[in-house]
Amino acid sequence: MKRISVLITVALLLALGAGTAVAQSGYDLFQKALVKERAEGDLEAAIALYQRIAREHAENRALAAKALVQMGQCYEKLGKAEARKAYRRVIRDYADQQEQAKMARVRLAALTRPKRAADASTMVVRRVWAGPDVDILGAPSPDGRYLSYVDWETGDQAIRDLTTGENRRLTNKGTWLESSEYALFSTMSPDGQQVAYAWLNKDFLYDLRLIGFDGSEPRVLYSNQEVPYLQPAAWSPDGKHILANFSRKDGTNQIVMVSVADGSVRVLKTLDWRYPQKMSLSPDGRYIVYDFPPEEDAPERDIFLLATDGSREIPLVEHPANDLVPIWAPDGKSIVFSSDRTGTMAAWVLRVTEEGKPGGSPELVKQDIGRRALPLGFTQKGSFYYGLETGMTDVYVATLELATGKLLAPPRRATQAFVGANTSPDWSPDGKYLAYVSQRGRAPFGLGSHIIAIRSVETGQERELSPKVNPRPNYGTLRWSPDGRSLLLRGRDKKGRQGLYQLDADTGAVTPVVQVEPGVYLQQAEWSRDGRAIFYTRSDSGTKSSLILVHDLATGREKELYRAVIPGLIGGALAVSPNGKQLAFITGDQATRSQALKVMPAAGGETRDLLRAQEPEVIAWQGGLAWTPDGREVLFGMHSTSLEEQTVELWRISAEGGEPEKLELAMENLRGLRFHPDGRRIVFTAGQRKAEVWVMENFLPELKAEK
Repeated sequence: MKRISVLITVALLLALGAGTAVAQSGYDLFQKALVKERAEGDLEAAIALYQRIAREHAENRALAAKALVQMGQCYEKLGKAEARKAYRRVIRDYADQQEQAKMARVRLAALTRPKRAADASTMVVRRVWAGPDVDILGAPSPDGRYLSYVDWETGDQAIRDLTTGENRRLTNKGTWLESSEYALFSTMSPDGQQVAYAWLNKDFLYDLRLIGFDGSEPRVLYSNQEVPYLQPAAWSPDGKHILANFSRKDGTNQIVMVSVADGSVRVLKTLDWRYPQKMSLSPDGRYIVYDFPPEEDAPERDIFLLATDGSREIPLVEHPANDLVPIWAPDGKSIVFSSDRTGTMAAWVLRVTEEGKPGGSPELVKQDIGRRALPLGFTQKGSFYYGLETGMTDVYVATLELATGKLLAPPRRATQAFVGANTSPDWSPDGKYLAYVSQRGRAPFGLGSHIIAIRSVETGQERELSPKVNPRPNYGTLRWSPDGRSLLLRGRDKKGRQGLYQLDADTGAVTPVVQVEPGVYLQQAEWSRDGRAIFYTRSDSGTKSSLILVHDLATGREKELYRAVIPGLIGGALAVSPNGKQLAFITGDQATRSQALKVMPAAGGETRDLLRAQEPEVIAWQGGLAWTPDGREVLFGMHSTSLEEQTVELWRISAEGGEPEKLELAMENLRGLRFHPDGRRIVFTAGQRKAEVWVMENFLPELKAEK
């Protein structure tokens, strides 16, 4: 993938030109504002930075004028009248900046043009929901008033009233410490009275469930141990069937229709390990469109059309770019999809004939909708809802004085490349290199390519490895081997098999260490200190348990060290002591709604509780667990159960037990803590979990038929 965001920033800075030391700080602010506006989608924060530039760097007229124009465009996106004020100020105070003044006049004319009846067809894009509680795994109701979503404070299926802003849970599973079950993708029935959704049950299997709009009559429509994962996509127009994707235990995927009456299944197409990210059913129920990788090794996707009667299938959109997440327009005459063929992820529309064939060439609808945009659905009147992942996750380095628990140097980004797309860091054993995972694909939910970056601590130079394994970007394991010659990572190979893989640090060659079937979920993994074995945690739908295992690399034999049977769970954090003799890990007990930070011998044996926690304060499940270099203490994260407060505080406790002590370090969603060999520098992942819901109205063009 091209480094579009970096090139844009560099080009803008070159266009602005060099200046004094004071002016250069203005350029830095401008760059930060662009990141807020274009990468994070945080328009309010971008506006504040543009205002600051115009106020503090007015003497740099080129920069100030450009900041005001950008600020006006941000206000336009938010639908605020302040856009006119910004453009008028450019025209009045910066007329000598001809290019910016011309742009301001054009935008002001567009905003002040008298409204006519024809303006009813002018495209409008507006944000309808933003905040820490936003989820974008649902769909709008047919009338556009409600949105189904997952309430991640508990994992319940919920409904949001987009008019009043009221949220309402349809299910009531209790807190995370009471139950690890949760809802996932959902879609609303044509009459708006029912919600179909995926549900991870207590046995680590996904069910297809239905529930009334008012929370009444919940029922399991489909559940099968041979189908550990499934994803509902759409209801049939008559409300009698649900289109879904089944991921089977044998590694294959199926496009199916499930009867709402009795849960019976009709298989429309059986696929290999590859699967659709998005499927959509035409309003007349005759056709399905879905995205799919055309080749086994291709990170990009094309779009295909499948007749629901099984009569035929054709490629609908074929292009070297990434074309994905298609959805039918309400009139059934066109589809809307995302594509990065212009360099940024944009919305495109393609006319489809009644015979289910392309009716022309795709046409651009809206440029730069966000590289992590996910369509949610159309309303009956043609309003198009989509979600944006706007959170930023990065690798940070800080310096900590363990004797006092104070920060000697505050956290700073370890790299300025691909800001917001970096995670899972680890130092090499000699401390000379930092490895991390970086996402390069312009697609939601980790779709696209990932690379392993290896950065020289001394020079800052980086080299990239592109393994034939897709690392799990959110909670991925990336660990240097004790000899510094390879890296351990968790991810999926090109055939979709989940596993732990050993990556040669020089060549990028990949060797499988552990591969598991669907229904088994790998979590954290660590090397033994001698490099001869791997410790890892996993959850198993077959045994209904969580395990800690040790895998001997020479023989492939495994030994179970610890087992937690439901309602007990093992979290995704595991740490090996510096001498290699002890393991630290976190468990949860749903029956008592409590957690424990435990240690045990690395060879297996009795466990000891270092700390027990009770709601509303909980131990961070993912990462943030590390031994101090002298092996005397264990560091861990603590946070609140509230979605409004995502800050994870770093604490420590003696390996012998006792009272925990809070350290100075705290950041949003801090995880994956790793000590540098010097015992002072620490590296970790942190960032915001943020999303927004937007609606696009009056945008479908009059598409031209192919001549």
